[in-house]
Amino acid sequence: MSQPQVAVVDAFRTTYAYGDACAALGAGVIQIQSTPRLPPTVTPVDPSKFTRYLVNDGDLDHLTDTLAALGTQVVMAARETGVELADALSERLGLASNGTALSSARRNKYVQIERLRAQGVPVMRQIRTADEAELRAWHEALGGMAVVKPLRSAGGYGVTFCGTPDESAAALSSLLRSLTFHNERNTHVVAQEYLVGAEYIVNTVSCEGVHHITDVWSTDRITANGVRDLVVAQVLLRSDDPSVDELAPYAHQVLDALGIRYGAAHLEIKLTPDGPRLVEAAARPSGLPYFVEEAIGEGQFEWSADAYLRPERFMARAGTPYRRRTAFAWAALASPVSGRLVRYRALDEVERLESFRDMSLLVEPGDRIVPTTYDFEYPATLTLSHPVEAVLRRDLNTLRFLDGAGMYEVEEEPEP
Repeated sequence: MSQPQVAVVDAFRTTYAYGDACAALGAGVIQIQSTPRLPPTVTPVDPSKFTRYLVNDGDLDHLTDTLAALGTQVVMAARETGVELADALSERLGLASNGTALSSARRNKYVQIERLRAQGVPVMRQIRTADEAELRAWHEALGGMAVVKPLRSAGGYGVTFCGTPDESAAALSSLLRSLTFHNERNTHVVAQEYLVGAEYIVNTVSCEGVHHITDVWSTDRITANGVRDLVVAQVLLRSDDPSVDELAPYAHQVLDALGIRYGAAHLEIKLTPDGPRLVEAAARPSGLPYFVEEAIGEGQFEWSADAYLRPERFMARAGTPYRRRTAFAWAALASPVSGRLVRYRALDEVERLESFRDMSLLVEPGDRIVPTTYDFEYPATLTLSHPVEAVLRRDLNTLRFLDGAGMYEVEEEPEP
């Protein structure tokens, strides 16, 4: 029997390991770059790691024919930029697929919530608009905090928390003059009611419409740099945490409503006083499975490989609660300063935290640093791991104490 070929769209950064999980099962891995240029924030990967490295130039007929000639048996998305292309290619090739009928609902934040509403899934109030007067009137009727964001983006880029109709109108005006994180033009925005409650990440993998929860995380947030809910940590929950029992049935409703029958999905859900409400969903893996192997043993990468290449094994194990081996968290520093970074003043204290595992500096001394307002402006990220969760929680609190203006020695940049 010939080697199965798995095509992964945009396997960059943390999702590079997606291909490794498939290769471990004896599959060849084809990388498809979704656009002629690399997606934002990613760096090139070594083409020699793949059976083939293909670049989509917009000619889907040619790309489909190439994949068919290579014997491709699976096409899946590794990043948000690859979702629609993976849907289209897998459908054209007649492979296991979520199809294209609901592709828009899996990418467009407004369409997504309206699809859930139409399917009877409880959701937030929202409006899609490009008109300031319409947005002001909607916010006035809402009577509370609103969140204004691009229809299609990532990493919290362009998201604004607005307390008044004037602030919502200003956010609309700013977005219409700018591009999304993926360099797409904003022609409209979505404004949504601000959901009050703790936010969680539910990561899943599906096979033939059967859903499995691979890992669930709570999120820690702060108000800083004009951002009401800036993510600064995510903590892996035990599968028997009471919140998981409340989140799981709702997550399954969301997956069914969005037509996610195959592959990985990443759901951000708030537990509000009225019950679970979706913030947004994505039909691709989270960045967190990169860390899950240590804490659980397997995550979305490994479960996805089974879903496509060993479906009988997936079906036999689907629904089994994951077992957390150790308390585990991802965390980030949040810069309140701008200028040229001279040095970090307390990284040695961070590294002495009892649960410290490793750290990545995303802004090095000598680089320009800016106040952190979304995911891709963190100056540093780190992971924490400890057998005792109380130790890890204490260290997360200590990290917040160490971070702040005193962490960063900067020199002001000269006026242009």
